[in-house]
Amino acid sequence: MFPLFRMAVMAASLVAPQQPAEEAAILDVIDRFMQAVSKNDDAAMAAIRIEGAMHTVSRANGTVTRRAFQPRANATGTGTNQERYWDPVVHVRGSLAMVWTPYEFWVNGKTSHCGIDAFELVKEQGTWRIGNAMWTVEPDACAALRPTDPSRIRPKL
Repeated sequence: MFPLFRMAVMAASLVAPQQPAEEAAILDVIDRFMQAVSKNDDAAMAAIRIEGAMHTVSRANGTVTRRAFQPRANATGTGTNQERYWDPVVHVRGSLAMVWTPYEFWVNGKTSHCGIDAFELVKEQGTWRIGNAMWTVEPDACAALRPTDPSRIRPKL
């Protein structure tokens, strides 16, 4: 066998079979994350994150910032932001999951930027929660990242 082919076969054998119900539950958490962002609802955000969850942001100018998620007191409202995503790739192994997905972020109804969201999730006591969230901020990437079929965009409004 060719070395690359052998590595691909070995990697495929390490991946547990996808469970549609688990994937749906994981994407429900990501949908709720996007809805919480759009509503500036830190309480909803805290409910789907594990304690000590981190944010890592990589901006197009090369800066990277990291910080622990800290809910803000009284941070709720209708908000002027909206975030939606499409074509998520979900990997699950036992109680760990990873979601990689393009997204678009709007401020006051206008596109601010697009990028890639990457979420690490853990299932504890039967509930999936976000352990870490990372994303790129790419103001010039929207044309390349946007789906051609808008029916693929989540969460549905």
